Amino acid sequence: MEEGNVVSIDYTGRVKESDELFDTTILEVAEEENAVNDRAKYEPIKIIVGADMVVEGLDKELKKMDVGEKKEVEISPEKAFGKRRGELIKTFSESKFKNQDMNPYPGMRVTVDQQVGRVLSVNSGRVRVDMNHPLAGRTLKYDIEIKEKIEGKEDKLKAVAGYYLGEEPDVDIKNDKTIIKVPREANEKILERIEEKVEEFLDINEISFEEVEEDEPEEKDEKSE
Repeated sequence: MEEGNVVSIDYTGRVKESDELFDTTILEVAEEENAVNDRAKYEPIKIIVGADMVVEGLDKELKKMDVGEKKEVEISPEKAFGKRRGELIKTFSESKFKNQDMNPYPGMRVTVDQQVGRVLSVNSGRVRVDMNHPLAGRTLKYDIEIKEKIEGKEDKLKAVAGYYLGEEPDVDIKNDKTIIKVPREANEKILERIEEKVEEFLDINEISFEEVEEDEPEEKDEKSE
């Protein structure tokens, strides 16, 4: 693969030391580990190779692969989620949490000063929080497969926008005008990221977003059941 190719991939990620599963696109793997997340979509993901849409080490391995190829790779912390950093373990007053109607306890995931962390301890009115990524300092193993190379401007555009939106949107390309139809509540930062990746990697210089209302689920006709 080359940088800028849009591909569909399956992967399973584990922590090397413990063989603990931390992510997979394959439902059967999640079921075998009793790790099914009801909010997750178990299907191949579509990414741009070399666009930092997966960890750096995995991105580099994808460049060495072809469509249909399967591979097991090992990714060092430096090429994954970084080394653990002591300065990211911080102490806060317990009142900071109480003021937000939060009752911190060890293991709790919290957001403090716009940073996400995990509570390590609560003692004498003080709360220690680890702001490191949960996989920081870990060597990772990935089983990966390139399922497909996405071709065509419209399909590539849908794939990249879908990566960030969670669902592939409708797009309209007419007379050099490119419109991506997005949910009304779409986050502005996500739209900026889509625009950035599209302009950098898909050779589409100008795109615009059109807000659309999401369809209401249709009520079932009891007579037809």
